[in-house]
Amino acid sequence: MMRSLNEIGGMVMKAARGAGVPLGHCEDMALAAEYLAATDPVRLDCIEQALAGRHAPVAVVWTGTTLRIDAARAAMAGPVAVDALRAGYDVVVLKDVDAPRLVLALFAGQRVCINHSFAGTDLIISRNDGRPPAIPVAAAVTVSGHLWAYLGDLAALTFVPATDASRLAGAGAGLTDND
Repeated sequence: MMRSLNEIGGMVMKAARGAGVPLGHCEDMALAAEYLAATDPVRLDCIEQALAGRHAPVAVVWTGTTLRIDAARAAMAGPVAVDALRAGYDVVVLKDVDAPRLVLALFAGQRVCINHSFAGTDLIISRNDGRPPAIPVAAAVTVSGHLWAYLGDLAALTFVPATDASRLAGAGAGLTDND
């Protein structure tokens, strides 16, 4: 099904929140998804892998100007890696990263110029003071029905139940909608 970049970003943001990702990281995931959709839509399915499972704070190891994140989950480690390079670290190593393409899309979407390489399942990212990646433009992108349904299921976890108790607590239009 065809979706705009805004639709993709909005759905990924809601789905990430439903998956338990912190809000700021959800915004980063949405940006990365939009960039990936515009530049390499065939690989959008990596979002499912990035959002599956538990999203715990990252454990980092600092060694001089290198930052290493073990058992790196893209949704949690990606934004930390971007911040580390912006803060002056020269190299970030994401050990056993689950969705490397999404992390690379996050760097590009944030307009951070990098060099990267792989060592097995590890993603090694280093600063590059070159020209930042261009902002991509795409009219519409094909998203698989499976991915869209998966994202919709995660997004639904953020919904408030439609009960009188939730309406009394402030959800929706309340018990009397008179407009």
